Amino acid sequence: YQMMLGVNSSAIVITTTGLIITGDFPKVYEFLLANPSVLQYNIVTAITSATGQLFIYYTIKEFGPIVFTIIMTTRQMISICISSIIFAHPIRAKALVGAIIVFGVLFYQIRRKYLATSHSLPPISDDTLLSLSKSALSSALS
Repeated sequence: YQMMLGVNSSAIVITTTGLIITGDFPKVYEFLLANPSVLQYNIVTAITSATGQLFIYYTIKEFGPIVFTIIMTTRQMISICISSIIFAHPIRAKALVGAIIVFGVLFYQIRRKYLATSHSLPPISDDTLLSLSKSALSSALS
């Protein structure tokens, strides 16, 4: 929780400093006074954001970074597919190849860990496979 507090506190300080330096702080204050419902939306957004961060930390703590990576990648892929269908955005072949490579590496790691626990195979570190999947994705998309 200390990291979350530190990151969010830093974001508040940086944003407030930026508003003061650019001279936009009075404009924001006037806008909030003229539109009080905006403050309610900001508070709801802050609460849901903090709740989401708690779920992220819990997932990583309980299930590890690989499971979290799979959850987030799957969520992003579903979002891309829905956007492609609703707004008729084309999905290029390079993007499909990149997604297949990333999911392939992630599922390979899960399978390897499963086999390692049941058949005593030497484990591969999470960092090694994550860096492999990121480099494969970046090379497929470039």
